[in-house]
Amino acid sequence: MKFRFNLLLLTCLCFTFVFFACNGSKSTNPNTISIEISGTNQPDSIQLLNYNKSEAITITTNERPFIFHQKDTIHDAFKINVFNNKKVSSKKIFLNGKHINLKGKLTAEQFMIDTVTNSDIYYKQMHFYATLDSLKTLKVNDSIINNILLKQIKECIHHPLSFEISDYYIAKNKNHKPLLKDLQIVLEKQPEDLKTHSLSIHRELNKLLKQERLELSEFNFYDKNGKVSKVSTTHNGDYLIDFWFVHCPPCVKDHKKIATYLDVLSNKNTELIGISIDTVEDKWLHYLETNNYNWQNYRELRKGNDLVDTMNVWEFPTYILISNTGEVKTKFYSFEEIANYFNDL
Repeated sequence: MKFRFNLLLLTCLCFTFVFFACNGSKSTNPNTISIEISGTNQPDSIQLLNYNKSEAITITTNERPFIFHQKDTIHDAFKINVFNNKKVSSKKIFLNGKHINLKGKLTAEQFMIDTVTNSDIYYKQMHFYATLDSLKTLKVNDSIINNILLKQIKECIHHPLSFEISDYYIAKNKNHKPLLKDLQIVLEKQPEDLKTHSLSIHRELNKLLKQERLELSEFNFYDKNGKVSKVSTTHNGDYLIDFWFVHCPPCVKDHKKIATYLDVLSNKNTELIGISIDTVEDKWLHYLETNNYNWQNYRELRKGNDLVDTMNVWEFPTYILISNTGEVKTKFYSFEEIANYFNDL
């Protein structure tokens, strides 16, 4: 009788252990994202999409909150699609951590997130967006802005959020190779699996940093005497090529500033060369002589194979800085960009 009692007790204890073990593993799964919608306006369903793995989970159950179980550690970018009355509201969100809980509300227009717990990277994302908003309203030096962005990239260098910030940095500095090189140096510290992430900007960055060359000796122009000639390239430093035309207001405005900046360019061992697309010689010459712009100036032949076409210049003014060996160092689109570049050297 005693033996039977102990056996029965042991069986009950084993069953209890297995029951709680199974339920415990389910309830304590760390890789969960819970989405809780407050208010009476509730979604029909919510879809959670992992950007990198292109895996989407859609929940239509009436149970609240919506709980998404992830196979892997949560350390990625996600898209949340909230469906309601045949409308969808989407959010791009960066998450990391365990047992992550999102709380928000759904209006007729959009899904809004109020709080996120157990994911510090989300608040770094919000801090980045807030920084952008504040920089738009403040007159901050470009170098300061770039330093702020690089610092934020470093702070989340092991998370895909770094690519979100890098996208903005690249858009801002896409024609400034030295600044892009600074970004490349920072991103080189990322692990290899992150470099191949679907949001990775490494390929785009490498493409922008690919060495570009310009052989000025291959092109002919009209000089001030109306003769077809080549640019004088005896200077042993860099050349700043200015693409412009007489009836270009920002070009005219920049020339007035450049005329007072020639000494700075000279001190930086850089020679200015003007390349105009003007077709009327007299107007071009009158403009140069009236303003006493005596740096090297030429006009395109406009007979095909022009430098402006080869360099894909369609915005004026455009400035291209090249070395005396023909390496394209960077491009500018205003005098202010030129001044910022050389003042930082």
